[in-house]
Amino acid sequence: LKELAEAIEVHRLMKDLDESEYLNRFHRHRIVFKDLHNECFFREDEPPQNGECYKMLAPEVKSKKAWFFFGDSQMGKYFNALDYPYIITSKKETDDLRCGFLDYVHLPRSEEWVYPQYNQGPAKFGRKNHFCSDVASAGNRRFESDSTEGSNFMELLTVDFASDVEQQTRYTNTTQETATLHVANQLQLRGLTYEDSVCVVNVGLHDQKLCESKSDSHCLVIYVTNVKVYLNLLYNVCGSIIWLSTTPVRDTHNPNYPQRNDRMEIMNEKIREVLAKFDNGYFVDVWE
Repeated sequence: LKELAEAIEVHRLMKDLDESEYLNRFHRHRIVFKDLHNECFFREDEPPQNGECYKMLAPEVKSKKAWFFFGDSQMGKYFNALDYPYIITSKKETDDLRCGFLDYVHLPRSEEWVYPQYNQGPAKFGRKNHFCSDVASAGNRRFESDSTEGSNFMELLTVDFASDVEQQTRYTNTTQETATLHVANQLQLRGLTYEDSVCVVNVGLHDQKLCESKSDSHCLVIYVTNVKVYLNLLYNVCGSIIWLSTTPVRDTHNPNYPQRNDRMEIMNEKIREVLAKFDNGYFVDVWE
């Protein structure tokens, strides 16, 4: 935990940016392994267990005991749709979906809620309702299975921005730091290490709320910078990091909904570049 605290302090100061050109856009489901050229493609006409993606990824993550899912309501839908492979012996859920994060992780609130900087969330509900999330329907939950071989569990944590101050504690300044500290606590509690964990991550939809009155290029720099800091935090507690790309939306050009597909395609490809630099990072493209 001491090493994690030191890492958090270092990553607060991290400002380096990757300025390489945007990659060519792809529109098929794919997983990118380790570098930009090692890819596999899903095929709709064969069972997933027979596909090349399963064969490549399963040896790396299938045996891991601890699975953490970080994201908004879309990640919550993925989590709820999973077929958990073990007999569930215990469950834990947030009593308050929107404002119960810190109670769920058993961490004390900061004495004073500090408002976000220009490049941080929350942007709406969480800004007016301190220690609450912008996203309304994700929540936090954990399924656990105990056996003679030890505990296996998977957990969903609401993290709706790449950087936000929704869940501040006495020890952490951002939700991303708080979530990372919680993962470290859970692993330590069970006698596990980061090598036993898989982290499935996505942010991007809500980050576009921060694009108001900013150019697309400035908005992209903010997003990529925040994601880099977030991933470097997770690197300390996650044996494998699996990033799910942001999915497309209905391009209504409604000013109340700032999400745009052309912007999100570029955001996805920039994060694909970033993940390629992590020796434990995988990029799963779910763009349709």
